[in-house]
Amino acid sequence: MRAGGIAYLSWKHLSYRPLRTLTLVAAIALTIYLPLALYVFTSESTRILQERARSTPLLLGPKGSSLDLTLNALYFTSQELPSLKHLAYTKLAKERFGTTIPIHARFHAKEAPIIGTSLAYFDARTLPVAEGRMITRLGDCVIGARLARRNDLHPGDRITSSPENVFDLAGVYPLRMRITGILAANHTPDDDAVFADLKTTWVIEGLAHGHQDLANPTAADAVRKREGNSIQANASVVEFNEVTENNIASFHFHGDPEHYPLSSVILIPKDKKSRALALGAYQGPSSSGQLVIPLDAVTQLTETLFATSKMTFAAFLLLGLTAFALAALVFLLSFRLREREMQTYAKIGARTASLVMLKSTEVAIVLISGIVLALLSAAITKSFSAGLLPQLLN
Repeated sequence: MRAGGIAYLSWKHLSYRPLRTLTLVAAIALTIYLPLALYVFTSESTRILQERARSTPLLLGPKGSSLDLTLNALYFTSQELPSLKHLAYTKLAKERFGTTIPIHARFHAKEAPIIGTSLAYFDARTLPVAEGRMITRLGDCVIGARLARRNDLHPGDRITSSPENVFDLAGVYPLRMRITGILAANHTPDDDAVFADLKTTWVIEGLAHGHQDLANPTAADAVRKREGNSIQANASVVEFNEVTENNIASFHFHGDPEHYPLSSVILIPKDKKSRALALGAYQGPSSSGQLVIPLDAVTQLTETLFATSKMTFAAFLLLGLTAFALAALVFLLSFRLREREMQTYAKIGARTASLVMLKSTEVAIVLISGIVLALLSAAITKSFSAGLLPQLLN
C-alpha cells in the first residue's frame, strides 16, 4: 500500500466521524495549550513588567507597600496608600538628583485612569503627540491611542471624569475636559490613560473650582452676604464643570498648594552618584516618604507569579496525562471495532506494516492537528498578553 493511499484512507475514516475527530483534536489542543499558555503569559508578563520597571529607576511615595506604590505609578492601579504631599515633590526637585516627575493617579473617566503629571512624563516615556497638540491650559488633556480608538475620540472632543461615589459628589468634582491631542501608541498602560496637568486633577479633587462672577448683578440670587469687597455665596451659586476661555479666570485654588496630594514622584537620576545619594536620603525613619526601586518590587511580584505558575503547571501536567490516556483509550477501542475492516485490507493484499502505518497515520493526523491548534492559540495569547496584564492588575 502506497503512502498516498494510506493518507487518503486515514483521512476518509477521520472525516467519516467528524464529531469524534474534532473532540479528540480539541482535547489534545487544550491539553497542550493550557500549560503552554501559562508559560507564555508568565514569561511575557515578566518581560513587560521588568521592561516598564527599568524605565522608572526610582519612585518616591508614601510609606507602606512598595509593590502597591509601584503598580499605581506604572500601571495606574487603585491607590491603597495615603497621599504624598506636593511638598515632598518640591523638596526632591530642589535636591537636583535628576529629573523629577509628579504622578497623581486617583481618578477615572469611565474605565480610563486620569493621570495628573508634568510634560517631563511624555519625554521620559517617549510619548509624542500623534494627532492634535499637547496640553496648553487648565482643563485640557491628551489621551492614549488605544483609548481614542476604542471610544472613537478625536482632538476637540470632551471626556468627563467619573465620581468616586455616585451617591456623594462632594468629594470629587466631575470635570468635562477638552481633548487636545492623541498620543502615539507605545503598547503600555499609557495607551489606555487620560493625561492632564496636575492642577486639572486637583480641580477634579475639589481643591479648586470656578463659578459665576458674584460681583455681577446677574448673580445677585447667589450672594448670601456682602461686606465691603468680601462676598459670601450661598448654595445656589453656579459652579462650572468645564474650563473654557471665558471662565478660566474664575478658577481658583484653596489652601496651601504644598499640601495638595500626589500619588508618587518618578525620579530619573542623572548619574550613579545621584542615585546613591537619593537612596541614602530616604533611608532614615524621619524621612517623609519612601524611595523604592520599582525593578526590585516587580522582581518580587514575578517570583511569586512563577512560584504560583509552577504549582498550576504541575496540575495541568497531571490533567494532560489523564487526557492523553483517555485519547489513547479512544483510539484503541476504535481500532478494536475496526478489526474486520483490517482483516479485509489484509485479504486484498495489505501487509501488516501497511496496517500499522494506517493506524499510526490516523493518530498522527489528530496529534499534529491538536499541536498546531495549541501553538496558534498560544501565539494569540502572547499577542494579547500586553493588553491583558494591566486589566488583571486592576
